[in-house]
Amino acid sequence: MNLILLAAIAALLSVPKIAYEHQAPAQIVQIETKENAEIKKANEILDRIAICESHGRQFDESGKVLIGGVNKHDVGKFQINALYWKGLAEELGHDIYTETGNYAMALELYKRYGTSPWIWSKKCWSK
Repeated sequence: MNLILLAAIAALLSVPKIAYEHQAPAQIVQIETKENAEIKKANEILDRIAICESHGRQFDESGKVLIGGVNKHDVGKFQINALYWKGLAEELGHDIYTETGNYAMALELYKRYGTSPWIWSKKCWSK
């Protein structure tokens, strides 16, 4: 038994250092996938839409959720229309009255319908 233990220790000590030492890469390169590129493009467009719809704000000066000036059912940063989209938003677990939920629903609408939900502000954000 001692001979087997001694042989195992000797074998471990004879393995070259490079074989068991982890070498961290000098630089990690992120490979941009098609999905990453699509999300990046969506975010660029959604940023422009938000500026046109709400000046990029989820809340008004008093801290209340921004409600549309033209349509009182338009909510938040992306002016998501609660009459049309609140049910779907809730099914998906998005609260359009929060900034995170408003963004998540805007992204979902963009994925499904492109920019058509924001057709009325297109002259502003398509420049």
